[in-house]
Amino acid sequence: MKAVAWAVAAIWSVGLLTAVQAHSWVDCLKYDPETKLCLGYSRGYKGRAKVEPNGLYTYRFNAKPTAQPMCNPNGQATESYTDQFPMAIVQPGETIYTTWQGNGHLQNASPTKLDILYYDDPAKEFGAVGERTAAKVAATLDFATSANCYESANPNSVCLGKWTVPKELAPGKTYHFVWFWYFNSNPAGEWYSTCFDLKVATSSHVVSDRPLSAFIPGTCPPPEYSEGVTDAVKAELAKVTALTPANVPDKTVKPPDNNPPPTARLACSKQGRRSRSRRRSAQADRNAVR
Repeated sequence: MKAVAWAVAAIWSVGLLTAVQAHSWVDCLKYDPETKLCLGYSRGYKGRAKVEPNGLYTYRFNAKPTAQPMCNPNGQATESYTDQFPMAIVQPGETIYTTWQGNGHLQNASPTKLDILYYDDPAKEFGAVGERTAAKVAATLDFATSANCYESANPNSVCLGKWTVPKELAPGKTYHFVWFWYFNSNPAGEWYSTCFDLKVATSSHVVSDRPLSAFIPGTCPPPEYSEGVTDAVKAELAKVTALTPANVPDKTVKPPDNNPPPTARLACSKQGRRSRSRRRSAQADRNAVR
């Protein structure tokens, strides 16, 4: 009896440990890996500069619940977007690149998986997490591997997922989606979700359909890519195309720079940004002495 109690306690303690260590969420829902700009975000997203992102965006399901809301009640219960962090505009059949951070959970041999879930009825919202088995699956993706994370040696590397907007979605409607990660290192069960919506149109800014190997390995997106709409983003969003086989743009992708400067290689980590700040301060001190 004592042995059983000890085993249960051990499993429970492992669950607590992994619950603290595992976390991730979508930073950019519609990412352009060629321009390194974000063109659409998830519900309630506010960037990273002025918030504590772990506490705001991490939404965890422990021990495989069924009644817990699928979408985080703190900011994602309804469609919540701003001009700075807009909903993505897409077309049926369009290729989408979505980003998140691996946060130290890169696994090449047996990667964890995530699903892009959706309902093909625009009037249907996600309720409880137990409903996910009734939802459709737009894609099943690896969470973090050397093939989809920009800098596999960096635990804070940005990871990239490529998927396709379901072709049955009707222009003029908004559809509801969930990024759902199955973290498999907690014996009790542990999942994470980010809810988002897609406004389906007859034209949009189309990112060319390229294999992930065209961009990875390479330099992580700059930190400001997750900080909202800029003039550069507005210029890209104005370049719209109707998605037909005859006029999908065929952009030329430069080979990835596998030896970027040190400041670029550290773009995925907060430590890198602090290091750059310290270097700039030190240089200023040296200039003052001269």
